[in-house]
Amino acid sequence: MIGLGSTEFLLAVPSLPRLELTQLSNELFDSWELHIESSLELPDYSLFLQVEEGSIKGMAKIGALLGAVYFGIGNYGDFVSGVKTIREQLSATSDYLAEHAGRVFSCPSSSTTMRKQGGALGALQRLFIKMQKGVLTPDEAMLQAETLFANESAAVLGFLNDLENSSRTCPRFHEQLQLPLSHMGEDELYGVDDMKRPTRLPRPKPALPSPLQFRVEVWRESKKTSKQTKVIQL
Repeated sequence: MIGLGSTEFLLAVPSLPRLELTQLSNELFDSWELHIESSLELPDYSLFLQVEEGSIKGMAKIGALLGAVYFGIGNYGDFVSGVKTIREQLSATSDYLAEHAGRVFSCPSSSTTMRKQGGALGALQRLFIKMQKGVLTPDEAMLQAETLFANESAAVLGFLNDLENSSRTCPRFHEQLQLPLSHMGEDELYGVDDMKRPTRLPRPKPALPSPLQFRVEVWRESKKTSKQTKVIQL
């Protein structure tokens, strides 16, 4: 199983009773799962959602076997496009989760913070970008990719071959030409020193969470298994 991405969110809302926290966490999981099913083009995956009470602190993960990921990549023609498309789908599910969590737990967007990480496909996409920029050679990128998927790649026939072929044939970015004034900063080009900069108001920070009391975990190990829920007293 490889990690395809994770999402963390913090909702600055009051503590909730154990039963209500459990019900709302399951409601959020069910809605998130339905969104993933309609928007993520993978044949199978695992889902995990953890919600802690104090303020509402949540963490969600999506994982899948490499064979399922490879199958999904193949739906989009070439390897590079497939990785990019699935990464965009995963990113959109993270955005949906954080946004919908605010609605489920009645928290305004101004009191919601989110952080997301791209997982193994995000790392792979960054390798392609570095090759296209000329920062890495195909051989260097392949060594890193083999390390990234070392635990599963040997069992998925064709994955490493397609990855290597794509690394050697993916189009390189054009080098940017230096314009006569490109050595100057934006302030120099536009004379910002002579203009009054607008005052930026500080962004309000979410209230600090209260001491945690309960954690709700909701997960499904695959699309074929039943959803499970566990409540832990902290």
